[in-house]
Amino acid sequence: MYQDKYYRSWNGPFEFSSSKINNEAPAAFGVYQVLKKQGGNHQVMYIGIATGEIIRQRLLSHYNGTGNKNIAAYGNTADLVFVFWLCDLISARQIESFVISTEKPPFNIKNEHKHFIPNITIH
Repeated sequence: MYQDKYYRSWNGPFEFSSSKINNEAPAAFGVYQVLKKQGGNHQVMYIGIATGEIIRQRLLSHYNGTGNKNIAAYGNTADLVFVFWLCDLISARQIESFVISTEKPPFNIKNEHKHFIPNITIH
């Protein structure tokens, strides 16, 4: 179980491979992160939402190189893992927006406006 700094418990971490994505990523909506293993810690490399497609589809597109050019260019996925948190559409958008606007992960491309939401600790 992965816990972020807001004490949310995420499902995972799971190896960032096609077999683990197919077996562990849910056919559901929510928010997900790709993390880089650093010893016993993890660095958030990418955060995304699955609100039109399911989490499994989004992660597979990233793994196959069609979802995010930074993840595709990274190459070695052996030191990457993924986690996910099942939630509603609004919560997913708020969490992603907050993370991108306050501490933008290196693989995220789009910009967000700071203070898009007042507080994510309620989720």
